[in-house]
Amino acid sequence: MEKEKKKKIINVRALFNNTKFLLLLSFLLSCIFWVAFASSSGEESTVSVTEVPVTIELPEQAVADGLKVYRGGEQKVTVQIKGNRLTAGSISKNDIQVVAQNTSAITVADTYAISLSAKKNSVKTDYEILSVTPSVINITVDKERQQEYAIDKNIDTSQVTLPKSDDSNLAGYYLARPVLSTDTVTVTGPEQEVKKINKAQVSDIITGEQSSNITKTLNVQLLDSDGEAFNSDMITVTPKTVEVTIQILPKKDVKIIPTFTNVPSGIDTTTIATVKPSTITVAGPQQVIEKLDTISLDPIDFSTLDPTKTQITSAISLPNGCIDISNQEQAKISLDLSDYSTTVVSIDNFLLSSISEGYTASVTTSAIDITIAGPTDTISEITSSDIIATADLSTLAGNFEGSQEVPVTISFVNQTSCWCINSYTVTVSVKKAE
Repeated sequence: MEKEKKKKIINVRALFNNTKFLLLLSFLLSCIFWVAFASSSGEESTVSVTEVPVTIELPEQAVADGLKVYRGGEQKVTVQIKGNRLTAGSISKNDIQVVAQNTSAITVADTYAISLSAKKNSVKTDYEILSVTPSVINITVDKERQQEYAIDKNIDTSQVTLPKSDDSNLAGYYLARPVLSTDTVTVTGPEQEVKKINKAQVSDIITGEQSSNITKTLNVQLLDSDGEAFNSDMITVTPKTVEVTIQILPKKDVKIIPTFTNVPSGIDTTTIATVKPSTITVAGPQQVIEKLDTISLDPIDFSTLDPTKTQITSAISLPNGCIDISNQEQAKISLDLSDYSTTVVSIDNFLLSSISEGYTASVTTSAIDITIAGPTDTISEITSSDIIATADLSTLAGNFEGSQEVPVTISFVNQTSCWCINSYTVTVSVKKAE
């Protein structure tokens, strides 16, 4: 008995070691599986194909009018199909196209209810389309509008504490106004939505002691006409954020100094000129403020001064990076010329200067009347002999020949407190020397 059992075991092992037996067994099993699969795949099955995109084509006229889909165009739908199990199971979203119907009704900016239909979109056709879910979608159509808005700074710094200065030359520290990395934003979106926007702003509240420049990145907010936040998924804002910088600068009281040109040597301008404001408070970078004690106004040309003109306005110009905390953009210079008056003197004798070598020149103007200003007690005694009028030929080209107007320089003999008002010219004739 034991020998027979061993023989049977050996025979089974021999079968599985037999290549022909294994091939036969594999063939039989394949036939069994094929029959089972074929009988089941012939059964009809209902399958839902999800995430199928929707194709929306607007009428040509709508496109020509600038209309485009702003909302609803990116929706995905589910399509239910029916077919044998093998085919239905192989259908993907790429095999089906869902299209919008009745788009011919789209003529103006509005929200439309659009029905959907599905069609086969590949070589796989052995199935039936049963439904589209949802079968109707809403889309918003409008023209694109792009508009730029200035960014309002709604930044509260009233609760900021500034450090104290140990430098007696300084007047403390100043918290400058917020500066944005860009002053405007561009809003793009459907026209009807953009029209609802009234302004753009950045908002923040800064508190506590601050000893160095404050830098923050803030979101740009859109507001409607009621001052309420405006948000829309159809709107794009460029840029979405801006960088805000608030400088903390040392400040200092600085004197305002009037300056003059062409001043007669006998006149001390400090005794006749006063300026308001005489000082202003300036904030700026540490290295600039340390060296800044005075601000000089643009020079006043004495040749333009008439004793009756006693008030002059001049712009106050600050060094780069500085801020006038006093908010004084101009200074008023008052001149005390009450002891001065004017007279007119006729000049008929002229000197010549800067004559080119090899040329001769002569003044052909017979006489000019010039207005002279000076102390009242001496101006009436001035005559043409007290005045030197020099025709300056330096403005002419070196090879110039002919007649030309040239400027006249006026100077005085033994008079240090008089000046000539306005500028004058004479005509000169230039010839080659013989």
